[in-house]
Amino acid sequence: MDFNEIYADVAAFADNENDVILEKGLLVYQRNRITYECKLVETTSGVEVQIDGTRLPYRKFLAEELGRLPILAEAIKQKRRDVLPYIDTQARRTDSLDNSFPPESALDLLWNECQSRPLGETKLIFLTADAGHGKTALLRRLTQKYAAEYLAHSCDQLLFHIDTQGRSFVRLEEAVAGDLGQLRIAGLYYSGVIRLIRRGLLTIAIDGFDELLAEIGFGEAYSGLGAFLKQLGGNGVVIASARSAYFELENYAAQTRLLTSLPDTHVSMELVRLEKWVREQAIAYFRSYKSESGQTIDHPEKVYSELSESLGAEHPVLHRPFLVHRLAVLLADSKVGAGQLARELGSSPLEVVPNVIQAMLKREVEEKWRDPAGQPYLTLEQHVILLSAIAEEMWNQGKNSLPADVVQLVCETVIEMLNVPPSQRVQIVQRVKAHALLPPSATSGSELGFDHEEFLNFFLATRLVQFLRMNDRFGLQRFCELHALPFIVGLWTAHTEQWSAKQVKIIIDNFNSMTKSEVRSSYLKRNAGLLSSKLANLHGRVLDTPFTFESMYFEGEDLQDSHLDGANFVRCTFINANFSKAHLTRCSFTECRIDGLTFDSETKLTGTSFDAGSQVLGVLRASGNNTGMRNYVPAQCQEMLEQLGAAFAIETVAIPATVDSVPQEWHHAIEAFLRIFSRNSGATESVIKMKLGPRHHLFRTKILPQLIKCEVIRRTEYFGKGEQERYELNFPVDAILKGEQSDAFLPKQISTFWDNLREIARSLSE
Repeated sequence: MDFNEIYADVAAFADNENDVILEKGLLVYQRNRITYECKLVETTSGVEVQIDGTRLPYRKFLAEELGRLPILAEAIKQKRRDVLPYIDTQARRTDSLDNSFPPESALDLLWNECQSRPLGETKLIFLTADAGHGKTALLRRLTQKYAAEYLAHSCDQLLFHIDTQGRSFVRLEEAVAGDLGQLRIAGLYYSGVIRLIRRGLLTIAIDGFDELLAEIGFGEAYSGLGAFLKQLGGNGVVIASARSAYFELENYAAQTRLLTSLPDTHVSMELVRLEKWVREQAIAYFRSYKSESGQTIDHPEKVYSELSESLGAEHPVLHRPFLVHRLAVLLADSKVGAGQLARELGSSPLEVVPNVIQAMLKREVEEKWRDPAGQPYLTLEQHVILLSAIAEEMWNQGKNSLPADVVQLVCETVIEMLNVPPSQRVQIVQRVKAHALLPPSATSGSELGFDHEEFLNFFLATRLVQFLRMNDRFGLQRFCELHALPFIVGLWTAHTEQWSAKQVKIIIDNFNSMTKSEVRSSYLKRNAGLLSSKLANLHGRVLDTPFTFESMYFEGEDLQDSHLDGANFVRCTFINANFSKAHLTRCSFTECRIDGLTFDSETKLTGTSFDAGSQVLGVLRASGNNTGMRNYVPAQCQEMLEQLGAAFAIETVAIPATVDSVPQEWHHAIEAFLRIFSRNSGATESVIKMKLGPRHHLFRTKILPQLIKCEVIRRTEYFGKGEQERYELNFPVDAILKGEQSDAFLPKQISTFWDNLREIARSLSE
C-alpha cells in the first residue's frame, strides 16, 4: 500500500495534519486532543494496524477507528426516515460508451453499480427521472439498506445521501458539513469523507443536483462538482441525482464542460434513468399502504381498475410513485370512492398535482379542521392562502422546510390578515403543526416542509398568482429577484387561473418596465421571461396589439410548443432555448442575443425577422435521441433558420471557399470524437476506433494529428491493460465547435486547428 496515501488518510482525520508522524512503521496522530500511537505491519494479506492491543486490517482501521462508519451507519438508521412501504421501480442504465441495457430493479442496479468501478477511474452515476418518479425515495431506501447491511457485517461500505433540494448553498463542502452536523457525527469532516470515498468505503449521493443547476447556473454547479471529483483523484463512486430535463436540455455541452474541466483526472459517467410505474407496482403499493391511523385500502386491484377506466390507463397519477402515494393517502384516510376521486383529479396532466392538492385540502376542511360545532376553521381558499404564505417564507429563506415555530408565526400573521375570529386562532396555530401537507422533514424531524417539491412549487405558483391578481408590483419584483423559478411554476402560474388577454398584456408590460429599469443583477429577467412566455402562450396575440418582451432572459423550454403571432422580442437573451414545436408567426427579434437554439421538424418561423443587431449562434436540429452538436458558423445558422421561414435584415456575406471548406464527412468524424467526452474525461485509442467506425482512418490520418499539433487535445497517462494512447480535451466542446467561425474570439490553438483543416481539405481537392 502506498505510504503517501496512508499518510493522507490519517491526516484527513487528525486535529492537525502537520503533526502526523509516520516513520518506520510507527504512526502517531492526535484526534480530539488525544494522542494515538499505532504500529503498521505489512503481512501477506496486506497492511495491518496494531492499536490498543488489537490488530486490525488497515481498511477496517480506516473505516472504524478513523472514519467511524459504524456510528454513521447507526445515525443513518436512527435519524433518517426510511420509505415505507417501498415498492421498487425499474431503471435503464447507459454506460460510459453509450451502450444501453434492458431495464432491471433500480435498487439492485444502483447497489451493484456502487460496489464496483473501472480501475483507475472515478465512476459518476447520473440518476435521472421526471419529477415524482422516486429518485429521492430510491436513494433514501438504498441508504438504509447500506446502513443495515453494514451493521450486520454483510457489507463494508456505506452510502451517504446528501439532499441539496431547496437548500441555499453553493459548495458541496457546505452540504456535506451540514448533513454531518445534523447526524451529530463528531470527528468526521469533509476531508475525511473524501478519503473514505477514495478508498471505496463510502459512496456519496448528491440528491437534487438540478436544484444547484437552477440556483447558481450550470457553470458554477458543474465546476463545484468538478472540483469535488478532482479531489477524488480517479477513485470512488459518486451519484448525482437530477430531473431528466436538465440533461436533455443541455445535450452534450453541459456534461462535456464538467468532464473536460478535470485535467489529468480519470472520470467515466453512466446514466441511470428510472422508468414509470406500471399497474403491478401501483397495486402493490395500494396493497401495502397503511395510514398513520392504521387504515388500509380495500380491494386494491378493483380500485386501480376503476381509476384506470375513469382516468385513462396512461394518466400520470397512476404511474408516478409520489402521486400514487398521495392517491393511497386519500383512498385510505377518507374512504372516498375511486370514481369520485377520479372525477376530482381530472384528465389533464398539468392539472394532476393541483387537483391532488385540492382533494387533500377538501378532506382537511370537511373532515379534520373543524370546530366543536362542526364548522371548518378555514375555508379551502384560506388553506391555500396560508400554505402559499408558508411556501413564500421557504422561498425567502432558500429552504424547503422551516422550524415549527416559524411556521406557526407565519400562520398567526395570515389568520390575522384573514380576520379569523380570535376565539379560533389558538386552535388553528396549533393545528398547523400537524397539517396534512406539512409533514416533518425527512432530513430534519424538527422542521416542517411539503413532502414533495411539486407541492412546494404549486404553492409558489399560487403566491405568484396572488401578486399578479393584486397588481402588487413591489411584492412580485422582490419575489422574482431571489431565485430562479422552476419551470413548472411558470406553467402553473399561467394555467391555474383564468387569465384574459388584456390581463396578460398588462402583466407582461409590467414585467417589461421592471426588467428595463433593473440596476443590479438578480433573477428578475430570467423569471420574467419564464412567466411572460407561459402567460403569452395562452392567447398567442392580444387583441390588435402584439405582445412585446423587453430585456428578458429565455432559457430551455420557455418557448417550446409556443404559438405567438406578431410578438416583439427587444434586447432579449436566449440561452440554449428550445424552439421545438414552436410556431412563431410574424414575430421580430431586435438587438437580441441567441446563444443556443434548438428546433425540430415541427418548428415554424413564418415571417419572423431578425434585425442586424441580433446574433444567432449555436443552432441545433433535434432529431430523436441523436441530436448531433450545435452549429456556430453564422452563415450556416442563418441558413438553417431561413429554411424555417425566418428572414434576416442584412444578408450575411457568403463565406468564401477558402474559409469554409471542411468537408461534411470531416465534421461527422470530429463530432463523433467529441461525443466521447460527454461520458468520459478522456478517450483511449480503442474507444475512438469503436465510436468512429469507418471514419476512424480519416480521423486518425487527417484530424487527430492537427488536434495534437495545435494542442486542442493532449496525451495523458493511460491506466489499463496493454499500451495505447489516451487523450483529454484542452478546451470545452462548444469552444472547439465555435472555432469554425472564422472571426470567433477564441484561443489561437482552436482557430489554428480549423485553419489547418481547411488548408488540408483545400489541398486535397485541388
